[in-house]
Amino acid sequence: MMSSGAYGQQLGDAFRLEHVPSFVTRTLKKSEVAVTQIRCKTPDHGFTNQIPMEDAYLIAYQHEACIDHELWVDGKPVPVEPFPAGCTTFYDLRRDPIAYIRSVSHCLMFYLPRSAFDAIADDAGAARIGDLRHPHGVGADDPVMRNLGLSIVPAFAAPDRASRLFVEHVTLAVGAHLAQTYGGMKVVPRSVQGGLAHWQEERAKEIISANLGGEISVALLAKECGLSSGHFSRAFRQSTGVAPHRWLLSRRVDAAQTMLRNRKHSLSEIALACGFADQSHFTRVFSGIVGVSPGVWRRQTVGADQ
Repeated sequence: MMSSGAYGQQLGDAFRLEHVPSFVTRTLKKSEVAVTQIRCKTPDHGFTNQIPMEDAYLIAYQHEACIDHELWVDGKPVPVEPFPAGCTTFYDLRRDPIAYIRSVSHCLMFYLPRSAFDAIADDAGAARIGDLRHPHGVGADDPVMRNLGLSIVPAFAAPDRASRLFVEHVTLAVGAHLAQTYGGMKVVPRSVQGGLAHWQEERAKEIISANLGGEISVALLAKECGLSSGHFSRAFRQSTGVAPHRWLLSRRVDAAQTMLRNRKHSLSEIALACGFADQSHFTRVFSGIVGVSPGVWRRQTVGADQ
């Protein structure tokens, strides 16, 4: 299905690329946020095609350096700098950005329309922002964007197995960070309120536990609890101490520990059965939560039980 904004294959067409992977989040009311992986694998890739003008931004996390490139905005060339790996770049789609790419390039492009920034501000109880303030052609050294970008890169290796809860968490965090850091959104601290009601917490946990593959969204969980997505996420964190996707990861680890007690299951089989993208992802998450790798935990636990 053709996307309605500058993401997915529509963005891929602008870069003359086929089969570009993307994730779309529709958690925000009447809006969507997306992230698309753009990889130009050969030198002298050439000009990008025109992207339909709209009131939206493309924000790129540069995963690999793009040293040699040019940029035109409003039909005029603008000064550019080499983009080092890890930097963040900004493109206002109202101003018809066109690039000429000479270097190989690998970046993630986050698509955020005006309606997304409005929804983020409304949900935070803040005034809506104007324009994002950062010049075209200059990369920002933004450690928050770098860490958010790095966290979601592995999901593009196996998009079909990526957790929707995790992808939504990252893309919405990107939107909120951009609104505050570059749009000047000022969030007034909310008075401490109660978390989820007992039935809401139990219902949310029940749905997450039944979908360890992550094929559920914050919007669905919020709807089941009769709340907005933003209210649900805050209340869930207050009730459980963690974000929904972190609670999901903990349940996956619990399920994995049960399977690890049976030596007939290989680590790769357990990884896929418990909703992890692959064995590497399984090992990384398990080690982060438990403190040791799955193999070490199995040897220590199963050996002690015998």
